[in-house]
Amino acid sequence: MSASSSKLSPSTFFLPFDPNSPLLVAKGVLTTGTLGAITGASIGVFQSKNPFALSINMTINLSIAGLTFFSIREYIVSPLLLSIEITPSHTKRLKALKLENLSDVQIGKLPESDLENLSEVRWNRLLDSSIAGGLTGGILSAAFRGKATFLKAGITSSLITSIIQLSINQIRIIRLKTLAKQSIQLENKDKDKNSIIFSKSHKEYNSSFNESQSQIIKSFEDNLRPSDEEITKSNIEKPSFPEKMMNSLTKFLPVRKLTNEEYIQTLEKKKDDINKRLKEIDEEEKRMYDWAQSQSGSPS
Repeated sequence: MSASSSKLSPSTFFLPFDPNSPLLVAKGVLTTGTLGAITGASIGVFQSKNPFALSINMTINLSIAGLTFFSIREYIVSPLLLSIEITPSHTKRLKALKLENLSDVQIGKLPESDLENLSEVRWNRLLDSSIAGGLTGGILSAAFRGKATFLKAGITSSLITSIIQLSINQIRIIRLKTLAKQSIQLENKDKDKNSIIFSKSHKEYNSSFNESQSQIIKSFEDNLRPSDEEITKSNIEKPSFPEKMMNSLTKFLPVRKLTNEEYIQTLEKKKDDINKRLKEIDEEEKRMYDWAQSQSGSPS
């Protein structure tokens, strides 16, 4: 035996099976059986027949159909399509199955795989379900109704399972879009919340910093600024420059410093003189205006 042949594992000679296939088949049988029970009971109620008998009958029939369909799809059709990698979706599924047998270290060394897009989700396992549905419908119809009904029943079942698979894929797309939208909204809310918290903390920091800085400056200014008592004392002790001049002039010239009352009386007298002069000017302007009107009204 050569070294190359000794390295071949037993899985090389067999079709790639999904390890979750038994669980998926069981779920499919349970789902179809439940659907049959509900449908049979509903038909019995509407047609005034025994709902229990119809429910049991349709449960058995749909359970057999579900078992046949999912078994053919998971153990015959899908492994064959995966082995020949008939579509890019089957190629990705085959790579995912191979990765399940690798360790985390080996997976980390592999290049990143492309994410599944919505188009791949929409057509996911459609070919598998179509072929499996055709085989299931043809086999069951041939077994109970004769071989002549195989083709017709197979085509009808293939169309039905294709429509069901497309509907399931569309529901999955809607769910993915909803989850993506919710995640985006949560991210935006987190960003807005973080920005609000940051701006609030930034404002609080700036206000506290400005307040502390103003307190420091104020303390320095208070230390440098003289007190009110010192300012009052210095103002009393030190006369202003005009006062110094008046005091010096009173020694040589017959001038004196006016009190506040005398200064106010002087200003009022000047105000009265100005008002009197303004009144005279108004009367003079009025006389000139009347004379001009009389001249313009007289004939030339």
